[in-house]
Amino acid sequence: MTGPSPADFMGDAPVRSVSGNTEWAARMARTVKDVVIRASNRAPRSLQVHLGPSELGVECDRQVVGKLVSEPRTNHVADPWPSVVGTAVHAWLADAFEADNQLTDQQRWYAERRVTPHPEHPGTGDLYDAHERAVLDHKCLGQTSLDKVRSGRVPRKYRRQLLLYGLGFLRRGLPVERVGIIAYPRTGSTLDSLYVWEAPFDGDAYIELADTFAETARRKRQAAEVLTGHLTLAQVPRAPSSDECYFCPFYRPQSGHDGGPGCPGTVA
Repeated sequence: MTGPSPADFMGDAPVRSVSGNTEWAARMARTVKDVVIRASNRAPRSLQVHLGPSELGVECDRQVVGKLVSEPRTNHVADPWPSVVGTAVHAWLADAFEADNQLTDQQRWYAERRVTPHPEHPGTGDLYDAHERAVLDHKCLGQTSLDKVRSGRVPRKYRRQLLLYGLGFLRRGLPVERVGIIAYPRTGSTLDSLYVWEAPFDGDAYIELADTFAETARRKRQAAEVLTGHLTLAQVPRAPSSDECYFCPFYRPQSGHDGGPGCPGTVA
């Protein structure tokens, strides 16, 4: 049995490096990156053990079941920077919309409110617009993801996340007529490419919510089988995606070659 060639092994993960104009500067660059990564790994979002609305709609059974059984993280190639930027932007936007309430002397915006669309899966909704009766979610996206949303190819996990937040605000006693994504350009130099995608919170929304709850119940049954040893995580069906796998905590391309822990994702 022969293993992968060095070229194949290294080709499974993107090559990244930090640098500087002198040896000292390059060392400082590595130090700063390490501090950011350690802080990101300690962030509440990284440490949470329950699944929130943003995770229930993920298409991959294996990723969700792995989180339900607290499978050890094997992904050490994903860069936290997009998440760091998104977290910082969310905090700034929450302050901005609350300040707008003060400026206009009216309670139009409800920012960062805790909601419970499912008893076991609470979450924090980004924004509720009382004037429009709309639930909105901030997404700080790179150009490729922004183009997909603009073309109407909204990922299922985004759509279901929105519907779950919509149900959560509804259960808080706030009327909900529509849900929407506010897509901000993470790599743009202006807000000119900001885009809003919206959908009605109607009968079709309730059908999709029912499907989400049924899917979650099925995944919990799979998780129970994994915990009792009747099933291994590797036997849980996966849904490889070039958009999702790289950020999955269980992504480990080498597992496709060595049969070790983790999921190979899109790697054959």
